[in-house]
Amino acid sequence: MNKFKINQIDYRYLLVDTYKSLGLNEYDLAVLLVVDNILKETPTLVTSELLALKMSLDVKELDSILVSLMNRGFLEYSNLPNSNSLVTSITPTYKKISENFVRDLITYNAIEDNDNRKHSISNIYGTFEKELGRSLSPVELEKVREWVAQGIEESVIIDSLHECISKNKRVTIRSIDKIIIKRLSSKDLKEEGYSAVNEKWKKELEDTIDIANTKWTDD
Repeated sequence: MNKFKINQIDYRYLLVDTYKSLGLNEYDLAVLLVVDNILKETPTLVTSELLALKMSLDVKELDSILVSLMNRGFLEYSNLPNSNSLVTSITPTYKKISENFVRDLITYNAIEDNDNRKHSISNIYGTFEKELGRSLSPVELEKVREWVAQGIEESVIIDSLHECISKNKRVTIRSIDKIIIKRLSSKDLKEEGYSAVNEKWKKELEDTIDIANTKWTDD
């Protein structure tokens, strides 16, 4: 799904695609589409008589549908700017479609992001266990999850592990954290001219000092 801006939404398409989930039936849909078409031509008060000129339903049926759509918040009456003329507005329907669209988009992105995190965590686990030659402890697994949850890229974590292994006989969470801090700080300085990473990570390390002292490889 693409990340559309609200003003790029094709309301008519989404109305047809989601009318059932909005609690509308086919008659409601037909009336809303015709009302939308009429209002695109000129702001006006859409009556059952006016709709009857364009639809096969009789005036009584159309009047009942209009009242129902008004009561359920899909249509409303409004005054034209600088005028006392009352016109029909389909804006409430647009708002409902927009809200549903945004909610669905957020849900989709959250699921996609969650899937991406799971994939990253799985790759990191595999790499760490391969490089260290053993399974990770529950505490170590949790720390990896924390890194990923903090938005640290998979490549940064794995590269930091490799750098730590190449420089140290004893590999610990604290030593890997230090390398990650250095990498992120260096990136910030290069891109932004400053970095607040050090203080952030310092606090997190203090809060997890017991975890930080856990060995990742045997002496």
